[in-house]
Amino acid sequence: MPQANEDPVLEQALRDLAWYERIMRRSRRWAAVTELTALATGAGAVVAAGIQAPAAVTASIAGTTLFVGGFRQLFHHAERHVQAAEAWSRLRLAIQRYTLVAEADRSDGNRQRLLEEVEAVADTELQSWATSRRLAQPPPGGQALP
Repeated sequence: MPQANEDPVLEQALRDLAWYERIMRRSRRWAAVTELTALATGAGAVVAAGIQAPAAVTASIAGTTLFVGGFRQLFHHAERHVQAAEAWSRLRLAIQRYTLVAEADRSDGNRQRLLEEVEAVADTELQSWATSRRLAQPPPGGQALP
């Protein structure tokens, strides 16, 4: 990873890159755990019903499946992973373009382009988050339209 060398724009870009990488990895892990748990509990409920397990066991497994489905819809880890991966990729490429220019040759224009990309990534993230929140919430005083 390139060093910031007292370049505040590069330092900020590297901090943002590290943050998106952490979010990307965490979201990927949560998405995998959630999906595997949903598969296991869904299959387990069918097997429990098929072998005529006690109703409490079958209902508990089915309830866990329902809970995991709600957890998935509430937190959207798979979508968050994709958004963070897109942001990480954009920043990584912008940092790479910037650091390919020798330090002595970096102009204010180079720094400005990097700063604009850092801000564009943050703006895109905010827009995506706001859109997803709006879509998840029913309009005031009524149900969401299909």
